[in-house]
Amino acid sequence: MTTINLPWPLRGSKASIGTALALTVLLTGCGGGGSDASSPSDFDAPTEPVNIGGNGNLYDPERVVQVDLTMDAGEFSTLQAEARTLASTDRECVPEFEYSEFKASVTIDGSEMANVIVRKKGYMGSLSPSVPSLKLDFDDLWPGRTYQNMSRMTLNNNRQDPSNARQCLAYDQFRKAGIAAPRCNYARVTVNGQDLGIFTNVEPIKKPFLARVFGDDDGNQYEAQTADFGTWRSRRFEKKTNEEENDRSDLQALNDALALPDEQMMNVLPQLLDVDEFIRFWAVETLLGAWDSATGNANNFHIYRNPEDGRFHFIPWGPDTAFRGEHPLKPLTGVLYRNFSLANRLFEMPDYRARYEAELENLLATQWDEAALLAELERIRQLTGTGSSAVASVEAFVSGRGAPGEANYRPSRRTAIEQAIAEEVPSGTVYLLPDREPDCSAPVTTSLTGSIEARNGTDNGAFRFTLPDGRAVAASLTFAAFEVDSLEYSVDRESKPPVISLLLIGVDASDDFKPYVLQLFIEASDYVPGTHRFHGFATNALLFEVDESLPGDVRTLALGAEGSITISRVGSGASAGDVALSLDATLEYSSDVR
Repeated sequence: MTTINLPWPLRGSKASIGTALALTVLLTGCGGGGSDASSPSDFDAPTEPVNIGGNGNLYDPERVVQVDLTMDAGEFSTLQAEARTLASTDRECVPEFEYSEFKASVTIDGSEMANVIVRKKGYMGSLSPSVPSLKLDFDDLWPGRTYQNMSRMTLNNNRQDPSNARQCLAYDQFRKAGIAAPRCNYARVTVNGQDLGIFTNVEPIKKPFLARVFGDDDGNQYEAQTADFGTWRSRRFEKKTNEEENDRSDLQALNDALALPDEQMMNVLPQLLDVDEFIRFWAVETLLGAWDSATGNANNFHIYRNPEDGRFHFIPWGPDTAFRGEHPLKPLTGVLYRNFSLANRLFEMPDYRARYEAELENLLATQWDEAALLAELERIRQLTGTGSSAVASVEAFVSGRGAPGEANYRPSRRTAIEQAIAEEVPSGTVYLLPDREPDCSAPVTTSLTGSIEARNGTDNGAFRFTLPDGRAVAASLTFAAFEVDSLEYSVDRESKPPVISLLLIGVDASDDFKPYVLQLFIEASDYVPGTHRFHGFATNALLFEVDESLPGDVRTLALGAEGSITISRVGSGASAGDVALSLDATLEYSSDVR
C-alpha cells in the first residue's frame, strides 16, 4: 500500500497541502603525468596493452580529476534521453533494459584517449536528462588499454547529493569498519565543452576490485536492485561474474538455509555467509542513515562468494542517500533499519539483536567521530567548490539541529541511535519485498491529459484520465480551489539540479466531487517554456486517489510511463508557482489497483 499524508478533511478550509505532503511511492559514485605509450591513430590496430597517465592513484582523495569528453552532439543527446520509465520499475516483472554505447575521445588530466566507449549509468533515482551519470570503458576498443591501471571509470552525477560528499564519506566509514567498499574521489566533467559540474569518481565493482579486496576474483558476484533472499525475490539478483555458466547454486544454498527454523538456520548460515561481518555491515548502514540500501530498502548492494573462505560477503554500492536517516519511501521505518529479510530475521532473534545493537554501540564509541566527519566534509566542500548551504543537511544529520520542541529540531545521529537502542519495544515498521511469483501480465494503462493554469493565487483547469473499470475522470482544480490550494509549488533542493514539484488537487464533479492528487516533477533546468519528456524522477507524474479509509488517506493509482509536460508560461521569484501547462502522457496502474 502506498501512502501520502494529507491534511484532512479536504473540504472545510484553505489547507496548504504542499508542506504537509509526505510522498511514498512503492517502486520500487593529482596523478596524471605522461603516458607509458602513445595512443595509435583511429586507423591503426593496437599491438600491445598500454597504460595511459602513468601510475598515479586515480582515487587519490585529494584529487579532482578533470575529465573532458568529445563525441557526436546528436549521440550525446540520445545518451541523455535514454532511461527506464518510472512505471516499468514498479512492475513485478521489470523489463530488461540496456543503455546504448557510444564512442568518444576522452582527455583525463591532459592525457588523451581516442575510441573510448561511453554510456549512461543509473537505475532510477540518479537519472537526469541534463547531467547524466556516465561509464567509460578504455579497453573495449583497445584490449589492455588502461588509464592509471584502471580499465574503466564510473562517474556518478550526485543527483541525490548536492553536497557532493555523501558517497565518499559513506564508503570511508564502511572501510574503517572492515567492510570491503569501493574507493572514490571527485571529477569535473565536460562534454563537448559544456561543464556538467562535479561528479563522484567511484571504483567499479568489477574483477580488479574483487581481486584487490578479497584476493580472488573467481567467485560469483551478484548485484541487487530491489532484490532479497527467497524463492522468488532472489531471482532479482543479477549475476555479474561467471555469467556464461550461470550457476546460482551458491545463492540457492543461502535461500535454503534462510528457510530453516531459527536454530537450524544458525547452524548452517555461518558456513555460507560471514554473519559477524553482515551484522557490522548492517550496523554501518543504520549508523549512516543510508535508507536506499540493503537493510533500508533491499537495494544498492552486491554480494560476493569468496572462493577463499566459501562464504558470501556484502559490498555497499550507491550510498548517495547516506547521512539522511528519514526514509521518504517508507516513512515509518524508524532508526534501526530492517527492511531486508536477513536483517529482520536476525533482529527477531534476541541474541542477534543484541549483537547488532552492541555493534552500533561499538561504532559510536570507536569510529563515529563527529568532529572528524565535519572536518572531512569541509575539506570536500572546499576541494569541490561546493556551496555551504549544500552541506547543511549533512551537518544537521551528524551534529543535530535546534532544540527539542522547536519546529526544526533534529537530534544528532548519535542521539537518535542511542534513543532507538534504549527503547524497550523497538519502534519502526518493517517493509519486506513480497516473496511470491511475480505477475508478468501487461500493465493497465491510461492516457493523462490536462490543461492547468495558476496566476496570482487562482488555480484553474483539470487533468483527465480513465480508471481501470473504464470510467472517465475529469479532476477539476477549479472546483477544488473553493476548499483547498489546488496547486502547490515547491522546490526540492536536496536534488542536483533542484526539482520543481507541482502538487495538483482536483475533484471529479460527476462522482460527488471525489478528490484526486496528481504530482508533477520537473527538473528545475527544464522549468521553462517548452515540451519536456518524462525522464525518471526528474520529470514525471504520479497519480493518487484520496481515500479516508487508508493510512495517510491516499493510495497510489498510477505512475508515469511516457509522455510530456508542455509549459507555456512560468512566473519568477515569489510568483514562480504561477504556471500554465498542458499534459499528454500515458500512466500505468499499480498492480494492486488493476
